[in-house]
Amino acid sequence: MIRVAVLDVEGTTSSISYVHERLFPYAYRVMPVWLAAHSGEPEVASALRSAASLAGRPEADRSEIVDILRDWIRRDAKIAPLKTIQGLIWQDALASGALVSHVYDDVPRALRAWTERGLVVHIFSSGSVAAQRAWFRHSPHGDLLPYLTGYFDLENAGAKDSPDSYRLIARSIGAAPPSIVFLSDVTAELDAASTAGWHTVAVQREDAPPVPGDHLAVADFDQLDLHGDPAGRPLPVGPDASAAQSGVRRS
Repeated sequence: MIRVAVLDVEGTTSSISYVHERLFPYAYRVMPVWLAAHSGEPEVASALRSAASLAGRPEADRSEIVDILRDWIRRDAKIAPLKTIQGLIWQDALASGALVSHVYDDVPRALRAWTERGLVVHIFSSGSVAAQRAWFRHSPHGDLLPYLTGYFDLENAGAKDSPDSYRLIARSIGAAPPSIVFLSDVTAELDAASTAGWHTVAVQREDAPPVPGDHLAVADFDQLDLHGDPAGRPLPVGPDASAAQSGVRRS
């Protein structure tokens, strides 16, 4: 039976357009000033050194590294030091009220229902752990952190399209792969989780591009029954359940 749910954020719990239209431009805009104020902090200094090294410019000064980071933002690069710095910027902005996160209305309902039934919920996002925690703490629905147990990102788990990342997470949380379900809007991530032996659910939000593949697909969390069938697989509920059922897959 499913005992653990691991959730993607962008496109799954939260709007892709909100992230790209609000968060990315904010980090891009304030990065020079923010780094001038925080570059001496150990975590920031380490991320800056890592960014310069990954860009092949280990001797770059802060101004050059800002250019590197901004270029990665424009390209939506999934690079750990960028995600670390963005996450810290967003953490400050969310805490101060300069930004407010976005979480779909069905998400808090599902988190409450799942945790009340004993499910353990984790997050796995390319955004840093700091960003994840700030995002769910400062949601328009209030503080959602009490419903979340753990947080995984590119630094502590690895690439989201690698099966090894999902194997590492399963070991880290002490859960057997068949007891875990991963919810995401990205086929490569779902395929990787499936290869690692997890159950998978494609979340197809209205404002997101289609999710190809043969994973069980739902439009929102209200359409999903994680109690599952007798084999322990998640099931769709609602008017489109019979159509979605044909996509059920157990790895």
